[in-house]
Amino acid sequence: MALNEKEINFIADKIVNAIIKKCLVQLKKDKMVIVDFVKKSLEQDALKEKEIDKKTYLYIENYKEQIIRENIDQTKFFQMMKRKIAEKEGFVL
Repeated sequence: MALNEKEINFIADKIVNAIIKKCLVQLKKDKMVIVDFVKKSLEQDALKEKEIDKKTYLYIENYKEQIIRENIDQTKFFQMMKRKIAEKEGFVL
């Protein structure tokens, strides 16, 4: 499931604080510039994951009757198809 805005902000801040604490970067600009960069990266990933979710739902919708008829676990099937679609598109979940 894709991250929401609150989660993205929290994670971006944690990432930047961790790399600063471990001296992996030397700040030449305001910390918020780096946080914003990380947030934008996370937001792009979240949007891509939502796009993959939509494609997965559309795929499942096309086979809904067969899924029901064969008593396939829809949650597991969704996860499996989402992984396959993400892999096909070169996206790591």
